Amino acid sequence: MPTNVESATESWCKLAMNVVPAEYIMRINPLWFIVTAFAVSAHCALDGEQAKENEAAVDGSEQKIPYVTTASFEAEVLQSELPVLVDFTATWCVPCKIVDPIIESLMPEMSGRAAVFKLDIDESPEIYQRYGVNGVPHILFFNDGEEQDRISSPQKREIYVAYLESMIDGASALEVTMKLLEQDAFRRHFILTKEIESVESAIESSPGLLTASFENGQTPLSLILNHPSVRQDQLIEMAMSQGATPSTHDLVGLGRCEEFKAALGSDPEAVNRFDPDGNVPLITAMSRSHRLEGNDCVRVVLESGADLSIANSSQSSLGRTVVLLNNDDLLKEFLSRGWDPEPRDSNGRNALHWAAMYGYLSNIRILLEHGVDPSIKTTDGETASDIVRRARDRRLQAYEQDKDKIAPEHLEAIEQGLEEFNTLLALFEEQES
Repeated sequence: MPTNVESATESWCKLAMNVVPAEYIMRINPLWFIVTAFAVSAHCALDGEQAKENEAAVDGSEQKIPYVTTASFEAEVLQSELPVLVDFTATWCVPCKIVDPIIESLMPEMSGRAAVFKLDIDESPEIYQRYGVNGVPHILFFNDGEEQDRISSPQKREIYVAYLESMIDGASALEVTMKLLEQDAFRRHFILTKEIESVESAIESSPGLLTASFENGQTPLSLILNHPSVRQDQLIEMAMSQGATPSTHDLVGLGRCEEFKAALGSDPEAVNRFDPDGNVPLITAMSRSHRLEGNDCVRVVLESGADLSIANSSQSSLGRTVVLLNNDDLLKEFLSRGWDPEPRDSNGRNALHWAAMYGYLSNIRILLEHGVDPSIKTTDGETASDIVRRARDRRLQAYEQDKDKIAPEHLEAIEQGLEEFNTLLALFEEQES
């Protein structure tokens, strides 16, 4: 069981869920890994089409799901004679609001055959720490006192039903997983979220897991290259060992910049061509730049004729991706090349909003000096300064509650982070006056 100091420190780190992989933040700014709190996970968002399907699947007959806690977890979950689904959630989690009605709609259908619970990770941190839950929403399935499997990104309702029905029928988690891997949406989720050991095991029964193209023509290798994670390099190596063939687009993600330039000789339009998932080579190169130190293809793609207006319209947010580099020189170069930082993504966030979310003071200063309007609001009605202020207030509240439990070496870093928030707010106030 974690000590009070470990629990308090963990409570700060878990606030960094749903932003970008922790390894990314640690490489860019170790201090910000400790103090970053709010954002939405890259792998925790449903596209509009799937969200509509899930909404349609919930007919309004849902019931309120009971919460399980640290005190009741043993009796309600581990000692249950029925299969159990536990929805790990939090009141501040935005993607959880997508999953909540789907899970609630399962209760009438599963009544008497399986148990369905929620668990608030803020109210019962011991449980999420015990099971290594590293983000919310997170769905864990239990049977006979043992965890059978988990799902760490929102899925269609039928996926959760399939898991519960299989456990009710006595099938193993592996059996249902192999069946679900026939669905592209689940295969994408599986590749991006499962541990390497699980992927290796699945390949034995599903040899095309990392090589067979998805329905839209996208390859698993391209999918992996466009989604940074702590397992990304291992997944790339596995895909290549299974016979994956890189496209021209993929070469920049692999750091093979000269090969990319050579390929453009016979296909110059490839520099601005969208892949089936809607990403251009520039996005892929930027997504991988932190993992390819000393072999960065971003400048190669820029110098090869990347059209920044096309990149701005790609599936991934160029505003977020540029800011995520946290490189002042590259940011200035993008701006000098005519890049417009104000276009907003599906959440209404532009480059300034993302810089505010990550707390990158120098990026914010550059964007404000460039003339980005600080009064622009996201779809949630927040300006960049609102994002910073809300994050500051949340950290301050947690700091005041837990400062006696936080290790001294972390306490100083947190206090410095709070001061950085105040500096950011002062910068916005100066700009607005």
